[in-house]
Amino acid sequence: MGEMATVLVIAAIAVVLVAASLVRRAPRGECLVVTRHRRIVRIASDSMTLAVPGFHEVLEWPTGPMEIAIVVRTRTADAQDVRVLATFTVEVDPPRVGAAYIDPRAVLHTALERRVSDAVRARPASRLTGPDGLTAAIEGIRIDGLAAGVVTDMVIDEVDLLLHPGRPDDDG
Repeated sequence: MGEMATVLVIAAIAVVLVAASLVRRAPRGECLVVTRHRRIVRIASDSMTLAVPGFHEVLEWPTGPMEIAIVVRTRTADAQDVRVLATFTVEVDPPRVGAAYIDPRAVLHTALERRVSDAVRARPASRLTGPDGLTAAIEGIRIDGLAAGVVTDMVIDEVDLLLHPGRPDDDG
């Protein structure tokens, strides 16, 4: 009878471990996206979901404001080399069932770098900060593409004019 009890205890522990491996819990400010072959099959908006390992992949998706910090090095409209450090707050659109899963953080990071670079190239160095500067050009814009969202806040942490000793000036 003692051997049977030991086997039952070991079996019960195994069942509990297998059941625990099927349950995933979402971190605060995120929901869980269940994918199969990188396609979204289910969105678990509550804090927990079940998924079969090897069959489903459970990934996280931000549900609240997300901060993205970027560094962009480019030239201004008046041919000055600059480096811009900025932090954005982005409201990410919710995922859609049936869509391909793309990490929204990486996609939005790249899209914001591109937008800031375009905005810098369209302005002279003297107009990068101030009321008609980068913040006015980017805050509130909607980013569409592989992942989508709206920029709700932008803080320009730094704008550096890059000097190149020994390089002749373009003006002569």
